Amino acid sequence: MKTICFLIIAAVFPVLVKSQSADLVMKLELNKVYRVKNITNQNTTQTVMGSEQSSQTTSTSILALKPLKQLENEMIAEIRFDTIHTVISQPPMDINSANPGDINSSDPGKVMECILHRMANSTFLVKMTNTGRVVEFINLDPVIAGILQGVDSLKGPTGDFLKDRAKMLVEEKALKSMVEMTTVYLPGSNVKVGENWEINTQVYGGGMGMIQNATYKLISVDENTGIISAEVLTESAPGTMEMNGMLITPDIRGIGKVELTIDSKTGWIQKGEFKQQLKGDVLVNAQGNNLTIPTEINTTGQFIALP
Repeated sequence: MKTICFLIIAAVFPVLVKSQSADLVMKLELNKVYRVKNITNQNTTQTVMGSEQSSQTTSTSILALKPLKQLENEMIAEIRFDTIHTVISQPPMDINSANPGDINSSDPGKVMECILHRMANSTFLVKMTNTGRVVEFINLDPVIAGILQGVDSLKGPTGDFLKDRAKMLVEEKALKSMVEMTTVYLPGSNVKVGENWEINTQVYGGGMGMIQNATYKLISVDENTGIISAEVLTESAPGTMEMNGMLITPDIRGIGKVELTIDSKTGWIQKGEFKQQLKGDVLVNAQGNNLTIPTEINTTGQFIALP
């Protein structure tokens, strides 16, 4: 009987030990398409000259990644943004990449839809690390040229504004952020349940940058799934952007939380939720006049793996 019990314990024990740690690195199947939907809800409140103004933005995007070649610690992959849909309350605007838009339209929304439609129908060839970081966009120049075709013909103050917005949307650091917001969460090493790892990223969008320092923790893992959580400290990156003749310098910071479920075999995200609160000031210089705008941004969202 003792021998039988020992054999049972010996057989089960390796499984128990194995379930207490995992190699957290992407091990994706070549030529298989991995898709994740990201839904973000953002509420922004600003006080301008004593008047409080609020706006809501809901964004939905779908990232599709297809590994083509595995290198030692990197991979070559095709990436597409299958869907980019943004709804803004103030000023009211609904921009959907499913619509073809019109680059020559007098409606700014139609112009931006044309840009997003082209993005959604473009394929980016990317070299990435096995922890999801973008090393380089291999075919960036010809793809951007196609997306921005006709943009330089836009005229007038509105045309100049749209040119700037379109070019900010497809600059390399903005595209990198669009990818890494979904793919960067793995340490690239073996981690035991309860252990932490640090991930630092810079997020760009709309011409502004944010620095994020995240502390991740492995909560649990088995042969199919892993649960990880993170606390994220975010602050605006140093720098000033120009928009409509104004110099804008954000000075905001805050904290966020992330919870993710991943496939423990591949490292790919299965589902997740996040929330973040940022507070601070946006400094505006318009023709020599300085204005300080108190700002609060509350964001919630989720990730959902798609077939």
